[in-house]
Amino acid sequence: MTGNNETAGAPNDPAFEKVRRKMVRLLAISIAVLFVGLIAVLSAVVYRTKDGEGAQRAAGTLPPVAIGAGARVVATALNGENALLTVEAADGTQSLVLIDLGSGTLAARYPLSAVEPPAQTAR
Repeated sequence: MTGNNETAGAPNDPAFEKVRRKMVRLLAISIAVLFVGLIAVLSAVVYRTKDGEGAQRAAGTLPPVAIGAGARVVATALNGENALLTVEAADGTQSLVLIDLGSGTLAARYPLSAVEPPAQTAR
């Protein structure tokens, strides 16, 4: 009734069967390659999210920076991946602390001291 002249169980042409087998083999290889690629991507995602330090940075928290006992932060300035803190120690001396925000580490510490300006000579 459907207009199909072939019977359901009749064997196909040998040339057609050869092409069909090649297509099935190509389909199986393609599925295997896609599956391996998917596993590689998923394992890379798991590896990246498993890293504790990277997850901590992604959450916006960095390890604490020691500025000294009794010290206080007087001023701050941000510039890209760096933060500059003006720190006043308990004895009143001040220093500049440069922090690398990418790693959360102390990049440099610059002590500040009061210096008498040079005497100006009259011309």
